[in-house]
Amino acid sequence: MWQYSVQLTGHDFEPTMAWSKDSQAVLAQLKTRADVDLLSWNPTSDASEIYAQYSLDELVTRIDHTVYARLLEKMAQIMAETGQDFPPSLQRQWYLVGYLAVLSHQALINAAAALLGLTALTLKTPPMALPQAANQQLRGLTDQARCWLMAAQITDLQLLATTRPLRKLLSQLLTQADQLDYCCVSGQSYGWQLANDAYWLSQVERPTFDLTQLTSPVAYQLIRAAYLERKLG
Repeated sequence: MWQYSVQLTGHDFEPTMAWSKDSQAVLAQLKTRADVDLLSWNPTSDASEIYAQYSLDELVTRIDHTVYARLLEKMAQIMAETGQDFPPSLQRQWYLVGYLAVLSHQALINAAAALLGLTALTLKTPPMALPQAANQQLRGLTDQARCWLMAAQITDLQLLATTRPLRKLLSQLLTQADQLDYCCVSGQSYGWQLANDAYWLSQVERPTFDLTQLTSPVAYQLIRAAYLERKLG
């Protein structure tokens, strides 16, 4: 089982606190200090990792003027066109999808599917039920969005040139029977990983957040940025 610690930024695997399976003490350090990075270690296999933390300034620079930034603009346009009110938490999840996608060089269709899945989940779920729905329905909503985009042969250019395909798919996800929300593909799709990591990173300030909820290495590098995004919002 993985254990966690932190080290001073720029050092070579030099933990500054005791290793622990409980990540809460480590998270407290990562969220409040700009000079530490996350360490993970598996005593069984002796595997280890250093997860340097990105700053918000660096992330904004990395995503600025990319196709992912344009995709986020299209999603905002859809919400305005349909008159949908959406909470700040959803907007933070969109940004996190963008950061995750640009850092991991994801296909635009995966980012679009993640944005649609998160948006549909938020708009059709009561706030108190969101954590459970994220565990159970987010995967299905995201996988369906990706499958529909692929079946319709929507190109990257179409995703960025018009809001029509995204707006149509969002409407379908919002109006379909709830039991269909659970239909998903086998395995973990990249679209779902983006949506899952963005959702849980947006919950990083909560005591229920745990590092094991994240699926991709890049997500572990966004702990501090996700917390600061929440504080700034």
